[in-house]
Amino acid sequence: MEKGRISVVQVTILVIFCTMGDMILIIPSIFTHIAKQDAWISTLLSVPAGMALVWLLLRVHELYPSLTLIETIRKILGKWLAPVVSIWYLFYFLMSDAIYIRELGDFYSTQTYVLTPLRIILLLAAIMLVYAFFTGIEALARASEICLPFFVIVTITVVACLIPEIDFSKVKPIMEDGVLPVLHGTLLGVSYPFGELVVFLMLFPYVKHSAHFKKSVLTGTLIGGVLLSLFVIIALLVLGPFLTESSVYPSYLLTSKINVFNFFQRMEAFIAAIWGLSLFFKSFLFLYAFTLGTAQTFRLKDYRPFILPAGMLVYGLSIMVAPNIIYYFDTLVPFWVDWDLTNSVIIPLCLWGIYAIKQKRKQS
Repeated sequence: MEKGRISVVQVTILVIFCTMGDMILIIPSIFTHIAKQDAWISTLLSVPAGMALVWLLLRVHELYPSLTLIETIRKILGKWLAPVVSIWYLFYFLMSDAIYIRELGDFYSTQTYVLTPLRIILLLAAIMLVYAFFTGIEALARASEICLPFFVIVTITVVACLIPEIDFSKVKPIMEDGVLPVLHGTLLGVSYPFGELVVFLMLFPYVKHSAHFKKSVLTGTLIGGVLLSLFVIIALLVLGPFLTESSVYPSYLLTSKINVFNFFQRMEAFIAAIWGLSLFFKSFLFLYAFTLGTAQTFRLKDYRPFILPAGMLVYGLSIMVAPNIIYYFDTLVPFWVDWDLTNSVIIPLCLWGIYAIKQKRKQS
């Protein structure tokens, strides 16, 4: 069904972008809301735990390396239970993509393009996604290679310029509220950035595998996790736990603190650009997983006729999913962790277990 193929390097870059995704701007406030000044501990603990989660996803992929997640579910669960689980994942991919587009619209309509209506920004984002679909997965993978240097340069520049503003007293006292908030923050840190990498199970069969495939994917996960942890730690050391928690976009607020010799300052546009860039790649992957998975679930020959309807559906859902950004943070974010962990840990473990049982029965 999918004729395009991407390299291991390209999928590693996409893993970095997808790990960062929408988390660049909002993850510091999420961590700090739970763990307060100990959020830096939670974010550091979440990186190895997230890599373990990705290792689990890779093990599930290795059960049937040439099949996508939807096809693997059909192979393991059979023709009766498989459609239910497949539709569950399709709904997850669709709603996640609608949330990402809405996050993009809320940010740009409140921070940069304040005079532009929200629906116009959402419509432009949906049009960009549909256009990217018609260019193909190979073109998008090559675009990620082109965009990576800009992403790295801006990230390093922002962090380097904020070093003079660091104040280590803002993370004291350490472990004031005990270990439970730290563990809770770690759970969120594993769920949000790393749990959503389950979408790559729809992409891995179209990667030109090499001996370093697993190592490359884990390396991309590590790089993305370390960069996210860096943003959380810098936000705490520069803004402090109160401002980090109370700000909707603390990473964006950080850039307003940059002032090198009263000349190099006002880098908000750059952080907004790299955030929009990473979120675009992540949104594309989820919409790709939805359209491809829909065609495979209903055993159609091609997924391309679904591209335009899927784009329209995402646009409509991005408007309906939340009346405002306050509703999004108060209602959706606290419970999204359960959905992510279910789709990235519980169901893959069940698939792995059922596969192992079937293999033992065949051998006996």
